[in-house]
Amino acid sequence: MIERSDTLLAEALLAESEPQISKHDWWRGAIFYQIYLRSFRDSDGDGVGDLRGVIEKLDYLQDLGIDGIWLSPFYLSPQQDFGYDVSDMRAIDPLFGTLEDLLELIEGAHQRDLRVLGDFIPCHTSEEHRWFQESRSSRDGDKADWYVWADAAPGGTAPNNWLSSFGGTAWTWEPRRSQYYYHPFLACQPALNLRNEDTLQAVIDAMAYWRDIGIDGFRLDAVQGLCWDKALRSNPARLGNHDDIALGGGPNNPFASQDHLFDRDVPDSMVVIERLRKELTKDHPEFALIGELTDIDTSRLAVKYTGGNNRLHAVYDFDLIHKGQSIQRWIETLRVRTSFIKSGWMMNVMTNHDSERAVSNLTSFAQGAKERSDAAKLLLFLQATLKGGGFVFQGEELGLPQPHLDKDDLQDPWGINLYPDFAGRDGVRTPFPWSSKSKNGGFTEAEKPWLPVPRDHLDLAADRQVEDPSSVLSFFKDLQAWRRRNPFLRHGTEVIHSADTVPVIAFDRRALDGSKSLTFVANFSREVRFFPCRGSLVSFPHSSATMDCKGVHLPPLAFAALTVSRAPDDTQCAANTS
Repeated sequence: MIERSDTLLAEALLAESEPQISKHDWWRGAIFYQIYLRSFRDSDGDGVGDLRGVIEKLDYLQDLGIDGIWLSPFYLSPQQDFGYDVSDMRAIDPLFGTLEDLLELIEGAHQRDLRVLGDFIPCHTSEEHRWFQESRSSRDGDKADWYVWADAAPGGTAPNNWLSSFGGTAWTWEPRRSQYYYHPFLACQPALNLRNEDTLQAVIDAMAYWRDIGIDGFRLDAVQGLCWDKALRSNPARLGNHDDIALGGGPNNPFASQDHLFDRDVPDSMVVIERLRKELTKDHPEFALIGELTDIDTSRLAVKYTGGNNRLHAVYDFDLIHKGQSIQRWIETLRVRTSFIKSGWMMNVMTNHDSERAVSNLTSFAQGAKERSDAAKLLLFLQATLKGGGFVFQGEELGLPQPHLDKDDLQDPWGINLYPDFAGRDGVRTPFPWSSKSKNGGFTEAEKPWLPVPRDHLDLAADRQVEDPSSVLSFFKDLQAWRRRNPFLRHGTEVIHSADTVPVIAFDRRALDGSKSLTFVANFSREVRFFPCRGSLVSFPHSSATMDCKGVHLPPLAFAALTVSRAPDDTQCAANTS
């Protein structure tokens, strides 16, 4: 029987209605802190962050109250896509340090009760990888079939119409084989043929190598692209707004003009995922595999990738990032996620190294330093209380806004390719501001860091916020401490209220055993809002909400946690206030 994507989705939806929680599920509902190595802390003065820079800041990370860290790629790479073009999956790039540095980092993190996720790229390599050098040299070598090769179409053009998400065709001609090779991203990132048993086993062995030296799990890059249509059928044109797929790369990225039926989310990807899960966790049940899922209707399809206990443990996506400009659409998206996820698991992400800073992207209506600070707290509140846990990108705990960079400062090939329609990802990747008065914000002693330190980020530097009890950083620490005191949030169920509450987002969280239930409300507006209910406020850090017998009064950009008993009773309300 030939599997179809919709069949696999139906099977996942018809399986268990709730996740099977195991004692090994330390990752479930966790809050991870994403470290973009190049921009976190430079220990050796070359202008680029490194592993020893993370070691220097382990105490800072512990004080945040997070559960673990995610390290961006540290493998050997020509750095054309800043580490996501790997030339050796088992070697550390000297730019970031040594194996001894990584081992010291892992040990130091574990001593502080922090788990460590690596960032693994299973779908492609750098063109400089020895596998690709051998594969491109001949159609007859041992690795001839380790990548995705295809003959030209009649007339010499590319085999089909597939596009790179970074702009332009997804095919590049290789004269030594007289064939095209496929690359869903940059031309320097040829796609691996994971249908080939030797290729897949080599990738699994590389992942197991890092597992065995102490990595606690992996964030897996772009799992929607693990396989492709074997018949190389062209994608159909995308017809208007008939789907609910949000794509990056700017409003005019040609990639968004196609329905990616044959180059993303193909059924054979599940075979690869099941193999990864089996090989990497059969003797290591605590090892976690968390996938990045994008380019498809992720809120509905995540269950296919994570349902049951034989695929990925969890995924995160970009739906909250791309759909948050409309609170009504955001609520509708949250309701879809809750109803479709079933036995799967999704983690919440408001920004990462591939998007804009959350406070600028999702709350652009906030004006002035005070409102931006309140908006940053509001977003962190939502991320910490929704079901799933999440990834917090470095600097979000400071409430950093998206900076403007001059074109001459751009490094990101995606942004350079699509500028000015899309400015790329450099803005979110600027160096972390440790000190407001130090050179380069305390990030590096180099004369020039790899990206400039934005001037307006210095006013929000960590050293300025750490002693301020009203700062975003202080709130983040208080928020994580509150969350730890309410452990039912890690696993508990979730019900999202209807979009009738706009611009207030409201949802209920309930312990699996029914022992505790809380309602959370968040006001995504610059006006005072009222949420009708009956109950009582729960003490929550930095919350300015008040409550009377009719409901909760939410100041602009405010939030609250409450216990709800039943609908308001106007008669009793009048009696209580007489």
